[in-house]
Amino acid sequence: MAGRKKKTAGRMPLWLYVLIVVAIALVTYFLTSGEAEAGDPQPPAASAAAQQTPADETLTVRFLDVGQGDSILLACGDETMLIDGGPVEEGQFLVSRLNRLDVTGLTYVVNTHPDEDHCGGLAAVLAKYPAEHVYSSVTEYTTKVFSNVVKYADEQGHPVEVPQTGDSWTLGSASVHIIGPVQTYSDPNNGSLVLRVDYGGTSFLFTGDIGAEPLLDCAYVGGYSLNCDVLKLGANVRADVLKVGHHGSPTSSSEAFLEAVAPSIAVISVGEDNNYGHPSADVLARLEALGTAIYRTDTQGEIIITSDGQTLTVTTDPTSREPAAGKDAPFIGNRNSMIVHSANCAKLPGEDNRVYFNTAEEAEEYGYQKHTCIK
Repeated sequence: MAGRKKKTAGRMPLWLYVLIVVAIALVTYFLTSGEAEAGDPQPPAASAAAQQTPADETLTVRFLDVGQGDSILLACGDETMLIDGGPVEEGQFLVSRLNRLDVTGLTYVVNTHPDEDHCGGLAAVLAKYPAEHVYSSVTEYTTKVFSNVVKYADEQGHPVEVPQTGDSWTLGSASVHIIGPVQTYSDPNNGSLVLRVDYGGTSFLFTGDIGAEPLLDCAYVGGYSLNCDVLKLGANVRADVLKVGHHGSPTSSSEAFLEAVAPSIAVISVGEDNNYGHPSADVLARLEALGTAIYRTDTQGEIIITSDGQTLTVTTDPTSREPAAGKDAPFIGNRNSMIVHSANCAKLPGEDNRVYFNTAEEAEEYGYQKHTCIK
């Protein structure tokens, strides 16, 4: 009897074995699923290599001050990407700004959509700088402004391409992913290319003018429904930095969308005293409620965000539109009339209205026209 008891105690009943296996499986399941829910959604596989950031490399993102429009320059390693080009009248300033930033060529040019305040300055850029790839949400549009972008891209031998949602590429050690649009829209704003850029443990979301669309299952704000398709399809919109959609328009940036992004930093590219009332007070209030730090080009000038893969550093440059010449420069521009004079001209602007240039050609790059006193 004693031997039998010893043998029985050494064997595990089948029912107990099954119970333990099931328990282990359940514990493993809940632990792993809990980690997935508590953390951010995993980025696409293409960005895995970008998680290993070189010690001597940084990602620099410049939200250029182009008035009522968008233009963002990203640089990582030896590669650069320009997202949008502001309105037509900013073309020469944009060329001048890129020149002062020592840009000699662009790896990627991305036009989120063909509205003039996003594509207008790109023709001047493509006429000056070689680009390896030119992307846009469309290849044809009804305006001469967008046709000029297509023209200069064709002349470079790099015709405009339309990337598809799910496409990705590298920018130095950073990775770029197209996460929208997710269907065809009648409004070009909603057809904006939506880009997510990951660099190490930091991320940026660029939303173009994504905004109003009559979708019944989206949140309503001020009588407009918001484009929530990227959320419905489970796109990873969580990001540290958000380029606020449509210049802070009330028809963009729903509460649900902003909560999903949960940005620590939001940048609004917008013109001073614009006629659209951008940015909306509602949008600003939603961002403030999330504890998001808000930066604006109309009040702070150029916004520069650098990432080392772990930490974000923000600086502003309210003088980015100003030339470097001193007050003894031979050419003086009038801020109001946008006319440049020689320093000995009889019709110089008042001191508070002067801008100084080293050459007349430099003034023209900033959009100034020569006065008749300049031969």
